[in-house]
Amino acid sequence: MKLDEHFASDIQQKAIQFWKNEKKSKQFFKLSFEKELKHSLDDSKENWRVELTRALKSMSPQKFETFARGLVKEMGVKLDEKIGVSYTNDGGLDGFGYITSTDDFRTNRVAIQAKRWENNVPSPEIDKFRGAMDKYNAEYGIFITTSDFSRSAIEAARQGTRVITLINGEDIADLVAKYKLHVREVTTYELGDFYHTED
Repeated sequence: MKLDEHFASDIQQKAIQFWKNEKKSKQFFKLSFEKELKHSLDDSKENWRVELTRALKSMSPQKFETFARGLVKEMGVKLDEKIGVSYTNDGGLDGFGYITSTDDFRTNRVAIQAKRWENNVPSPEIDKFRGAMDKYNAEYGIFITTSDFSRSAIEAARQGTRVITLINGEDIADLVAKYKLHVREVTTYELGDFYHTED
């Protein structure tokens, strides 16, 4: 092989290797970018939940009760304008309403309890709430808290003829997102292959 041919072949091999490395680099950049974007979106998804929890826990008890009633209203309960809206002598309730079945037009009474707590709600709180439900002949109960419920509280809520629906901090975030209650959905975009492929 002549020197010129050897030199040309060497340049050709280097050029091929260069473009292989360039392609790998672009693929790596694409994967890294997509991974970073996904990680960023996942962080955003979690961040708003953390921010929501912080905001709810910093509310006054009265404002949290107002929030809880608003959430239950979004769930289809027609709120009573008198029962459970007073911050003193509320009869052990933080809200009261009515829900009508769409198939047989039967109306049921719904009692609402809201606790802006750090610690888990214990079973005695469930028992007290059930007593308040009895006072107003409520067929259903909804207990909402920023924290969570102890195991004994969950068991107590399932006992008796009237099961009490328990909504914890995680459930609140899910419902706020579902009903878009005082939140605004933010749309983002993912770049298509056009931006990552060669000419």
